Parts: sequence; C-alpha cells; structure tokens
Amino acid sequence: MGRCEDPGALPGGAAAGGREAPPLDGYRRELRRRFGYPELREGQARVLSLLGDADVLAVMPTGSGKSLCYVLPSLATGRTLVVSPLIALMQDQVEGLQSAGVPATAINSQLSRGEKNRRYRDFVEGRSPLLYVAPEQFRNAALVAGLRRAGIALLAVDEAHCISEWGHNFRPDYLQLGEVRERLGSPRTLALTATANPRVRRDIRERLGLADRAREVVTSVDRPNLLLSVEPLAGVRARREWVLDYARSRPGQAGIVYARTRRGVEELASHLREGGVGAAAYHAGLAREERTRVQRAFTLGETPVIVATTAFGMGIDKPDVRFVVHLNMPGRLESYFQEAGRAGRDGEPAECTLLYARFDRRAQQGFIDEAHPEPAAVSELWRRWVALAGPDGLLPADAEPEGEAGYAMTVVALRESGLLDPVSLRLTSTDPDAPIETSAIVANRAYAEARLAEMVEYAETGECRRAVILRYFGESPAERCDGCDSCLRGGPPAYPDDLFRELLALRERISAEAGREPDRVFERRTAREIAAARPRSERELLAVWGMGERTVRWFGARLLDVVSGWEASHPEAPPRAALERAGPVRPGGPVSAGPSVAADDPVLLALRAWRRERARSESVPAYTIFADRTLRELAFRRPADTRELLTVWGLGDSRVRRFGQDLLRVIRDTPGTP
Repeated sequence: MGRCEDPGALPGGAAAGGREAPPLDGYRRELRRRFGYPELREGQARVLSLLGDADVLAVMPTGSGKSLCYVLPSLATGRTLVVSPLIALMQDQVEGLQSAGVPATAINSQLSRGEKNRRYRDFVEGRSPLLYVAPEQFRNAALVAGLRRAGIALLAVDEAHCISEWGHNFRPDYLQLGEVRERLGSPRTLALTATANPRVRRDIRERLGLADRAREVVTSVDRPNLLLSVEPLAGVRARREWVLDYARSRPGQAGIVYARTRRGVEELASHLREGGVGAAAYHAGLAREERTRVQRAFTLGETPVIVATTAFGMGIDKPDVRFVVHLNMPGRLESYFQEAGRAGRDGEPAECTLLYARFDRRAQQGFIDEAHPEPAAVSELWRRWVALAGPDGLLPADAEPEGEAGYAMTVVALRESGLLDPVSLRLTSTDPDAPIETSAIVANRAYAEARLAEMVEYAETGECRRAVILRYFGESPAERCDGCDSCLRGGPPAYPDDLFRELLALRERISAEAGREPDRVFERRTAREIAAARPRSERELLAVWGMGERTVRWFGARLLDVVSGWEASHPEAPPRAALERAGPVRPGGPVSAGPSVAADDPVLLALRAWRRERARSESVPAYTIFADRTLRELAFRRPADTRELLTVWGLGDSRVRRFGQDLLRVIRDTPGTP
C-alpha cells in the first residue's frame, strides 16, 4: 500500500507541507461554488470553526447538512476518512457527492480485493480526498497501517451513537473505533449523530478517546416540518386497512412503513399491492441482491412505498419521503425519531404516524429481555468461542452470531472483562471458566426499560408530542406546537374528575368479566376523552381516541349509560368538549425557503420530466441531480443564461457545467415561458 506526504491541517492549525487551509470564508466560497448553497447553516459554521483547534462531537438533526461538516474540510486539506455503518448509506452519499463534482469513494465488503486496492490508492495518492469505510474493514491491520503512513487529516465518525451501548442502534463493530483512532495516529476527529441524549454523548466521547477539551455542538433536534401523530389501533387487520387507506390517499408519494417482523412486512406489502399501491418488502431475510434492488427502486422513485423492518434504517438518504408510518411502537424515542425523521429531509412538510395499542409495550419488553442475556447464557457463548478459536485466538467467520439476540451486550461484557481484543474479535484468554463481569448488562437493561417508559409516554400523552421529544433530548420546548395531533386538536380537554373515575370503575368491571388487563379494555386517555366529550350516541363514541367498532359493539352501550347517568345528576355541568376525530392535518407550509410555484406550472412540469429522464439515463436518484427546491426556483425565476443559473439555490459550478445548457433549453422551449 502506498504512502504520500502528510496531509494539510484543518483551518486554525498549521498546515503540513506549507499548504494553508482556508478560513471559514473559504468554506463558504466552496459551498457556493460546488453545491450552489448561499450560506452555511448555524450548526455547520460552528462545527467548521471549532474543528481547526479541537475534536468535535456534533449532534444535528436529520436533514441539517451534517455531511458538509467533513466534505468541505476534505476539499481543503484532503485525506478525510469517514466511518459509515451501512454500505447503502455510503453508496447514496458517494453518488450525491460525485454529482456535485466531489471525487469521493468508498471501501466495503462487496468490492473485490483489486477494486479495494484501487480505491485505497486513489485516496492516499490524493485523487479522492474523501474515503468512506465500513467499520469492519479496520480488522485489516494492513489497511489501518497504510492509512496511518499516508496521514489522515480528519477522521469523521458518522452515526456516532452506534458506539454507545446506551444508544438506540448499538453496533459492536463501532466499539473498536477508539483503538483504531489511536492506531491511525489520533487524527483530528469529528463525531456526528442526529440523536444523542447527554448520557450517550458522554459515552461517545469516552469510547472514541476524545479528550475532555473536545468541543460539542448540539443543535435542536426539532424538525418543524414533520407532523407528529398517533392513531390508536389494536388489531393487525385494522392497522393493515388503515395503512392501505392512508397510502391510497397519497398516490405517488414516497413513504416508508415500518413493521416489527419479517412476516408482518411481507403480508402488509402484499396487501398494499393487492389494493393498488406500489409497494415492496425489505428485511434482513431477503438476499443481499434483492435488498439492493428494492432499495434502489425506492431511491429512484420506481417503487413509492417501502414496507420494512428496521433493517431498512440508516441507509436511507432519500430527501423526498413524504410519510413514515410505524405499524408497531419502537422501544425508545431515539429509535422512533430517527426512523420517523427519514421523512421530509428536504424541509418540505411530511407526516409521521405511530399506530399504537398497549400490547406494543409488552412486545418491546420481550425484546429487552432477549437483548440482555442472563450470566449463564453469556458464559455458555464464551465457552463455545473458546472451543472454536484458533491458536491465535481468532474466531472462524461463522462463529460470530451477530443476528442472535443478546450478541451485542455479550460482546460488551466480554470486552469489559478483558477477554476480547479491543479491535478484532480475537480471544485474549483460553480459559473456558474465566470470570465474566456482567454488571454492564444489568445496568443497560434498566436503562432500556426506562427508555421504553418514555416511548409509552409519547404514545399515550394528550399533551404536545413535540414537547415530549424535545424534553427527552434535554431541550426546553414550548408547551404547544403547530405540528402534532394533540396541539392541532386543541390539546387535552378539561374533564370532570368524578365522571372519569366512574368510567375507570366500569373498566375494572369489564376487565374482571373478560379476564383481561384493564388497559386492554380501554386506556386512561380514552376515559379522559370520553369524560370531556360526553358522547351521546355510538357514532359520537366512535370519534373518541381509542374507541373502535369492536369495542363499541362490546361495551359501548354501558359507556353511554355511565355518561347519561352522570349528566342526569349534574344538570348544571359545563358544556361538553367538541368531538372531532380529525384526520392528519398538514403543517401550514414548507419550512425551507424558496418560492411557491403552482403544481401545474408548465416550466416546473417540464423541468421535473427532464430531471426524471436524466436520472434514469444515469441510473441515479432524481434528487442527486438537484432538489425539488431547485426545480421551484428555476421555474419561478426562469434564468436566461449561465450567469443567472449560478444564482439559483442548489446549482454550483459542477452542476451548471453538466446540466446548464439543457436547463436553459427546457426553460426556453417550454410553451408559456415569458
């Protein structure tokens, strides 16, 4: 593997080899020239200004432009190494950068040895300033040594929450990154994530070996363009029909539906297709080639709706997803908000809906139990590994059961017990009865159960859902917003407490008669809303949160009797609350700046058709050509020459060179253009 001169330093430090890195103004000029964006966002500017003198941990929401915090330094100094957890995510990012004229590349397990070596040489010899690497590639000691000899100007750890056992997407392969960073010569480091509470942020710093002087940039996780809502639906069939009606009402819109199991994914995708919705299934049980094909079709806009398990996760970099629906409740708010946040990355309005019933909590508790093995199970796996390990302590490839429940926490326990090498899965002991410290598993279980309780609070609250999320991430939100179902429907109504207690007493009686838990009869929120609205018919009862046709047939008459009896004994009661079972309400307008253009504007339609055909001819997603906002600005401003094109948001030098004449021709030749 090759070697070349030391890389230049980041802004604020002395440059090796006499090369002076540009100040923040230089980054702004490069942003305008390469990408066509007029200004750095606040979080980006803070990160870039701090990187010159310190390592940085940045927590910035999805769609805030985190990647530019390492792309711009790579253009200034070269040799920026980016650790990314998923191959699909790398592919999307590399394609988008190459479209903007940035010579980025990636090394992953799907490449031949020869192709890996070619890309490695392009990086160390300066032809590609930006290299994406999956964390498992660092098990190749020769690669790590070669990168150290070449010199790394900046190490960027994307999705940095994966390194924390307290995070929502913990990956054992990330645990090695602190040691890898040291072996690379402890280069300047930027850790990036969209969601991390204070405990996870502290863990990221410690695991990566970042000094106490490392700086943090934490921007608000709020995504005002997302409409947050919860639909109380208990039955599988009811949820399936709801999703079908919902997707049918949004023809052609890109959407993701998350389901808990592979079987649930397959069945719902089939149901949607039978109902006329273009949908495909995605889960880890599919062959790699099929997963790649499905994701590619979704990214290119050929398949509008993906039904997926969380295997369809961090690899999603599609900005124009208009809705995300969760068929089942995740186990923690970080997971939910990360997955829901795949909607509306372009800043346009998008909808995030959780289908919820109390049994979702029990299912998630079961997953927590599986993920936190008892000491006996940890010891059993250790003895199995000792028996399988070679003389050098290395395990055969098929001995790493990454898909097994409890694997991640077992690796944590063995590493903390000193029984596994910090980088590779190499055993450092051959004693099958070596003592194993499992206190970390106990502590993590308690933490996971506390996170589950907070997720349930989000699902069941009658107050502002956005406030629940922002408080969880350490922010101090307003008590109301204009982008969640609770606030758009007026928040939790006042209700008479004695009627509420009578309804709960009826619930206890029905619970005893049916032999089921009270919350499976109806929830406390349902009782509060019945007490506030005081419905007088089955039709009105069906409009209450948590009431469906089956429950109304079962005990609706008894609920109405309680309400009418209370009203008869309280003739002076205040007016009942309005009963409106509103459907999803869209936020008022796009959060991103830019002109408003009629959907049937002839130039907009012509430009959209041109972009679609160009993307198809290049086999890339349409959004990598340029974003919808750029389309609107082109249609609104009707630029007449290259100079005017360069003033359009999202059109930098590279895109104008590639597409400029075509765009001018489309605008000029479209009927109705002034």
